[in-house]
Amino acid sequence: MPLILTGETPVLLQTAWKQFMPDENIYDVAVIGGGPGGYVAALRAALRGAKVALVEKNLLGGTCLNVGCIPSKAMLRASELCWSARKAGEFGLTGSLGVDGPAFMARVGKTVGILRKGIEGLLKARNVDVVAGRGKLAGPNSIEVESGTTKQQIRAKSIILAAGSRPARSAIFPWDDARVQTTDEALTATDLPQSVLIVGGGVIGCELATVFSELGITTTVIEMLDRLVSVLDEDVSRVITRSLQKRSATVLTGARIVACEAKDDAITCRLEDSQVLAAQRVIVAVGRKPNIDDLGLEAAGVKTDGGIIPVDDRCRTNVENIYAVGDIAERLQYAHLAHRMGIVAADNATGQPARDDRSVVPAGMYTHPEVATVGLTQSQATQKGIQAKAAAFPYQASGMARAHGETDGSIKLLAAPDGLLLGATVIGPHATDVIQEIALAIRHKMKVADVAETIHAHPTFCEGLLEAADAWLGLPIHTLK
Repeated sequence: MPLILTGETPVLLQTAWKQFMPDENIYDVAVIGGGPGGYVAALRAALRGAKVALVEKNLLGGTCLNVGCIPSKAMLRASELCWSARKAGEFGLTGSLGVDGPAFMARVGKTVGILRKGIEGLLKARNVDVVAGRGKLAGPNSIEVESGTTKQQIRAKSIILAAGSRPARSAIFPWDDARVQTTDEALTATDLPQSVLIVGGGVIGCELATVFSELGITTTVIEMLDRLVSVLDEDVSRVITRSLQKRSATVLTGARIVACEAKDDAITCRLEDSQVLAAQRVIVAVGRKPNIDDLGLEAAGVKTDGGIIPVDDRCRTNVENIYAVGDIAERLQYAHLAHRMGIVAADNATGQPARDDRSVVPAGMYTHPEVATVGLTQSQATQKGIQAKAAAFPYQASGMARAHGETDGSIKLLAAPDGLLLGATVIGPHATDVIQEIALAIRHKMKVADVAETIHAHPTFCEGLLEAADAWLGLPIHTLK
């Protein structure tokens, strides 16, 4: 039977186990995957005094840093400046603006590179051994690392799996043509397209549509379902659709692609209704698949369920000393959730008991306007049999929103009849920052009155939370209901 080490394993037995391999290949904690779950777990374990190895086959930082959160936000910030400049006349400003595609994307790459070097520096400073190569389990205490034609094996008392995810690819698209891209390629391109078809009206699809349309690029979004970002409230879908259309993007919902063809001058997509669309580039943003296929899970006896590795509130798999975090262990694919899971897994792997039910996870969409949610929506509360009351504050009544010329949005709070906060949806500038106060409040079981009785600085976007809380209590100050 394989030897599985636990925190209670006798020292003599641990010493006997270690003699089978050179000391340099034996670790307290080994991590597979250097993304926001993996490298954070490695750093946390090292801070706890463990000897740590981090196995990464590609670039440190994972999807989030290299082909996700950071490059997309760098693009969104630049496109926001461009859009603001195009509206400068509304603020009494004059002038013109052009877009340099290669320079635009070079700045995105530079931003990513600086942050990646920062991660490399932190791992080095904390004596984490970074092992380059593809890692997979060879047993409950063993990892095989393949790099080119060479293989090596490392062993660890505890192993943390953080292999992340990859873009889903439908066979309907001609992937051998470089003009057909997943979001990975779109966010690492060296130039901007003249026109683009974005397949998928989810979070990342809408973010990219915001970027390209704000830059003046001909943009079309094709969504199979009847509205954009269908996982969010309908009012969010309406605001985002209106925003994209205001930026001259074409939004097609209830549209299914039945064929895609690469031609000399363009990529064409034919819809179910026989409509044919053409663009210089097609970006497929239809979700991501967890990387559980080649992790050697069977060799260690790790179970899967529905395409992910189920874990408990300590991030443990069914094998006691093996943990899993991030996209391979949660259906919510957020970098900040992976980060938190990495912390919990590392603490438990180093003998520091930690639990987290992961029920309060803020989520953001960085379109313009931004959208952020946390906790339950009204429909989710109803499905759970929870009576809930909502109240909202419109940004049209916000002094800060008026000053910024960004009044298309609102703050909505949801609470139980006794005032216990259940959820919130924020639409508007800095929504992803504003939502954090409610995330903290829900986690610590606070009530609407706690928000209403807290002095909020003025003028800020955050004071909209105070206004929404007052409205929930039936005491609105700056609105009539």
